[in-house]
Amino acid sequence: MSDKHCPYCGQKETEENCGEMQAASKYICQVCDQSFGGTKDSPELHCDEVYFSHGGFFSGNQSLRIEERDGYADLTVSSPFSETEGSDVRFRIMLSEWMTIKKTMFYELFVLDWKDEYNDSAILDGTQWELKLTFDNRESVKSVGSNDFPALFDELTELFTPYFDQGTFERD
Repeated sequence: MSDKHCPYCGQKETEENCGEMQAASKYICQVCDQSFGGTKDSPELHCDEVYFSHGGFFSGNQSLRIEERDGYADLTVSSPFSETEGSDVRFRIMLSEWMTIKKTMFYELFVLDWKDEYNDSAILDGTQWELKLTFDNRESVKSVGSNDFPALFDELTELFTPYFDQGTFERD
């Protein structure tokens, strides 16, 4: 058994699949029988930008963008209901912190295995979200949802919460 959670069902009953030689481990879920992981091209080295937004009509929409630069990463946070030009909060993080974020997304949350779209059409109002990853060696990857979420979505929001909180704190 591994310590990884399945990005499809969220369960921890996963095993490393040692049948293939690859740069990153490939796993198989013992509950839903889905395989995940196993990227060969080290996506953390090629991902230059992450955009994440979530919210709804009544709660507003928060967004976060991290863009890699030479020697640092720019982070921009938009708070809910911030419709005023220039109201975004911008700050920099070190490349080591940016790399930790990317490794968590790719090797703990397995965002490259998420579906393109999650939608619960039975709910009219609720939460919409978007995750877009931009790479220097492949097409962008985008996953969106409306009132439906991948199994590890809460872990993604937890990853970004300190940055959303910092953006809110700096605005006060």
